[in-house]
Amino acid sequence: MNGRIAKGFDLLAPIYDGLAQLFIGRHIVSSQLHFLSHFRECKRLLILGGGSGWILKHIQQECPALEIDYIDVSPRMLQLARKNTDPGSRVNFILGTEDDIPDQLYDGAITSFYLDMFDDRSLDSVIDKIKKAMARSGKWVVTDFVNDRKGHEVMLWLMYRFFGIVTRIRATHLPEWKNRMKHAGCKLIEYEVFANGFIRAELYTSR
Repeated sequence: MNGRIAKGFDLLAPIYDGLAQLFIGRHIVSSQLHFLSHFRECKRLLILGGGSGWILKHIQQECPALEIDYIDVSPRMLQLARKNTDPGSRVNFILGTEDDIPDQLYDGAITSFYLDMFDDRSLDSVIDKIKKAMARSGKWVVTDFVNDRKGHEVMLWLMYRFFGIVTRIRATHLPEWKNRMKHAGCKLIEYEVFANGFIRAELYTSR
């Protein structure tokens, strides 16, 4: 299944960022930048599903000493991410998913629009694998869609139809990712909403 998903995201890679901003607007960018300052004291950061890597330069400007393990399922996305990385940067690019997290402990993690790719049944396992890679009191920023207001359901239906056809992701609807994070024992510290409440950026500690 990962191979089919990778081919879909390879196909979208050249237009993915532009498509996301066309559909959601600049909020999809600002939401992912909101909590970056909280990683200034971190030493090792895990990024899952980072896509084209546009955020890497922002992270490196904010936290130049960070070592980053950057994981994405799409080879073409990783190629773009390498191009978006400053020479000499301490970024380790890894082709894969949460199943390919290195045997390390991270004091920071970012999953932006990653948890929404999984169905409710498999999401607990995904969160658990990430949480096990986190050091005690590690900071984990989750940025994702929510279905809290009128109109969100229609937008989500359109998005899942599109990505289901093109990328063959597992999910057909938005999972209850906020509840699953709480159930996993992650502690919500702070959050902010964007795009008229359609996007939430949440800062957790892993324990």
